[in-house]
Amino acid sequence: MVRPVGHESLVIVLSSGGSPLDSAALDALAVTAVHWVRVEREGEAACLAARVCHDDPPDRFRERVRAWGAARGWAVTVAPGRRLG
Repeated sequence: MVRPVGHESLVIVLSSGGSPLDSAALDALAVTAVHWVRVEREGEAACLAARVCHDDPPDRFRERVRAWGAARGWAVTVAPGRRLG
C-alpha cells in the first residue's frame, strides 16, 4: 500500500560525468511523484531540475535524496516547498 504524498520539494541534480542523468532519473525514488522535470546538458555536464511530491518530512527527504544522488556520483540540492493536503 502506498501512502499519500504530503510535501512538495524542488530538487536540483548536477552531474559532471557520473551516472547518466536524464528526465527518468527520479523514477527510482520510492514514494515520490514527479510533477515536472527539466534536464539541460553541456558536454558531459548535466543539470536536472524537478518539482516533486513526497511523504517524507522535508529534512528526511533531503537526506534520502542526497544519499541516492551521491551513490550515483551526483550533487543534489533540495529546497523544501509547501505541505500538501
